[in-house]
Order: sequence, then C-alpha cells, then structure tokens
Amino acid sequence: MAERRQYTFNSVDYGFEWTTDWYTWDMVAGQKAALKERNAKARELRKAGWTVWVSTSDSLFSQGGIGSGHPHIELWGKTYRVNAAQ
Repeated sequence: MAERRQYTFNSVDYGFEWTTDWYTWDMVAGQKAALKERNAKARELRKAGWTVWVSTSDSLFSQGGIGSGHPHIELWGKTYRVNAAQ
C-alpha cells in the first residue's frame, strides 16, 4: 500500500491575533502567507520523490467562543492543501 500524507495551511493561522477588545487579521496577507507555505511544502515533497496534488478551498473559520475569553466570530478565508503519495 502506498504511503499518503496530507497537509493543510489555513489562512486564519497567519496573522490572526486577538486585541484587548476585538481582533486584527489581514485576510489578503494571511492567504498569501498560507499559499507560500503550501507551495514550499509541495516543492519539498516533489523534490523528495513524492507525487503531489495541491488544492484550495474557501473555508469558514470559527474563532473564540465559550471558555476562550473572546467572543465567538466566524471569518471566511482560504484553506490550501497538499496531498502526497509515495
């Protein structure tokens, strides 16, 4: 059986920060950073001999909420994926 791996790079993981009363996040910069990391991982895997597929999807991210000390918010952004098989 072939070995398979999957990696996800969520744009909200790049630059999202809670402030004292709300949050800051530059969606465009977050998406650019996530895409850059995804592409670097794809190149690394290809160089190591893996067969690689990349994909992108719009995603709804949930932040904060009960027990977090922050209000619950939802943000749209991109999720970039790398699937690889060897």
